[in-house]
Amino acid sequence: MPSIESVRTKRGTARFTEDAVQFEASFSGYVQSLYRDYWQNGNWWHSGIFIGYVLAFPIGCWWVVSAIRGGDVLSLAVVAGLLAVLKLADRARGFRSPDRIRLDTIENVSATAGTRGLTRPRLVITYTDEAKTYRRRVNLPSLYTDGGETTYERARAAFAERGL
Repeated sequence: MPSIESVRTKRGTARFTEDAVQFEASFSGYVQSLYRDYWQNGNWWHSGIFIGYVLAFPIGCWWVVSAIRGGDVLSLAVVAGLLAVLKLADRARGFRSPDRIRLDTIENVSATAGTRGLTRPRLVITYTDEAKTYRRRVNLPSLYTDGGETTYERARAAFAERGL
């Protein structure tokens, strides 16, 4: 019987059941994890990271509103087009974001430890669905957070316990 039943992710939790792994994520859960990992950490620079995350959304909304009011259609079109191209490229590479993946459909789980300050630890789960192969990227908590490295090891161990 596997001992690890759940693993924290960047935006929520990955929970293992008898036959599947389920991903629970929400915007409010993401903000709560940012608060727990950065603001409550006690370091001034962790608090600065939290403030940056919190201010990024309203600043982005302010920019969109000011671009609309100012008639800067070209900038809006470039940003929207870039986001659409990136999303389409991700889908063309086979990435999807299902909330539930059956364990018997998982072919491979590759883990990347990440580099502090550059990339975040992550898992890429390769699975089949209706005879097609897809991938799901699972970002894990930053290496700057308390327990970031242990969460990565715990996630690898959780899949290894299930023979994946």
